[in-house]
Order: sequence, then structure tokens, then C-alpha cells
Amino acid sequence: MKVADMTEEDLRSFIEQTFLDLAGDPDAGLELNEDFIARLTESIEDKTGRMTHEDFLDELKEDHLV
Repeated sequence: MKVADMTEEDLRSFIEQTFLDLAGDPDAGLELNEDFIARLTESIEDKTGRMTHEDFLDELKEDHLV
């Protein structure tokens, strides 16, 4: 496939994959520690201050940002 025939998403994926192939995945072999997992779980369970994607977009529209 020629670059000229790629969609923007295809090109982004190609560049990302090429970079990973050349540089390697910096996170390869790393594990999440228990403290991080506990904080992540707590954050996911805490719904305070969250809004739906639709509500977020509505706010952006009200503020004329989209």
C-alpha cells in the first residue's frame, strides 16, 4: 500500500508500529505494582466529579469550543 492511499488513521498506526518496531515497547516486561492497582481501582469506583461523554460534549458546545 502506498502512503498516498492510506487514511490518516492508517498512517498513524503505521508510524506508531514502525516506531515500536525500531525503539521497542518501553513498557515491555513491566508489571503494575499493587499500590498502583489499588489506587486505580479506587479511582474507577469513585464516581465523584464524573460526567458522561455526551454531557462533556454538550458543555463544550455551550462554551463554543466545538
